Amino acid sequence: RGIDLTGILLLTHGQFCEGIIEGVKMFMGEAEKLECLKLCADDDVMIYRNQVADHIKKLDDGDGVLILTDLMGGSPYNVAASWLIQLSAECVTGVNLPMVLEALQAREDMPVQELAEHCIKAATDGIVNVRRHLGLS
Repeated sequence: RGIDLTGILLLTHGQFCEGIIEGVKMFMGEAEKLECLKLCADDDVMIYRNQVADHIKKLDDGDGVLILTDLMGGSPYNVAASWLIQLSAECVTGVNLPMVLEALQAREDMPVQELAEHCIKAATDGIVNVRRHLGLS
């Protein structure tokens, strides 16, 4: 089964990506080809950059890797962007749990470029004003 799955790499500041993976486990159990690399305050960004490249290469079965980062313009985003030309990957910022769950469910059915756009929709559709959503205002 794993050969047909697009690899997904979460890149975030601090332990955020580890928390997302813990959330994924609550809903889906262990997920194949889902990895994360946290960047902490004292980490060397050049070492992190090389680690990201290694993870992309490891996760890529030839169809590319989906990279999900936390913050546009942050170091994880910049590192991911630096590899987009040399390595086969797509990158989406603003990672959240609905985005990752949807990516895991849809990754067998679409190419990585389409999956990236699908994740953006899943993430934004999950952002609502609860009071308004429940008709309380």
